[in-house]
Amino acid sequence: MSFCAPIRNWPRGSRRRSGRVCCRRVDRPRRLPEAPARVDDPVAAAYAQALKLLARREHGRAELARKLAQRGWDRDHVDPALQRLSDAGYLSDARYAQARVAELQRRRYGPLRAQAELRSRGVDDQAIAEAVQVDDDAWYRACRAARAHVSGNRSPTTVAERSRLQRQLQTRGFTGAQIRAALGKHNSDDA
Repeated sequence: MSFCAPIRNWPRGSRRRSGRVCCRRVDRPRRLPEAPARVDDPVAAAYAQALKLLARREHGRAELARKLAQRGWDRDHVDPALQRLSDAGYLSDARYAQARVAELQRRRYGPLRAQAELRSRGVDDQAIAEAVQVDDDAWYRACRAARAHVSGNRSPTTVAERSRLQRQLQTRGFTGAQIRAALGKHNSDDA
């Protein structure tokens, strides 16, 4: 049994085989409907909702609490659910901070940007310090990659170009030492 009409029934103007793709069964839902929330135990329902969010990606405790509050959960139900997730090892600010820092390094951002972003997301300072104090060479590599991305691996020929490149790297959150190392021999004033 075919869900789509044969190609020969399509209008003569359509000569592409993609015509069949547009016909979808109407009676089949695209996604399964979500199970109704259990009203007899709101803490368990908040726990289940938080677990769904954690299944997609790591979250910090404050970020997860904010998302659950946006979905209408009371703080009285959210706090025990988050504590239960922490006790089970599903929720960890340190693990979230490490994952976020690694992602920012891949996207060619620096440690200052990572610290600011984690602070804005409500991660505690100790977890931020531990996550950012990874291998210093990784930050230098990220800075060199950002320099290559921004400048196209061209060396700055004038002071204005070098200043523009330094500003762009500073905006991405790199320290002065990392920027000087990334510019290397192109950091001299006689350029």
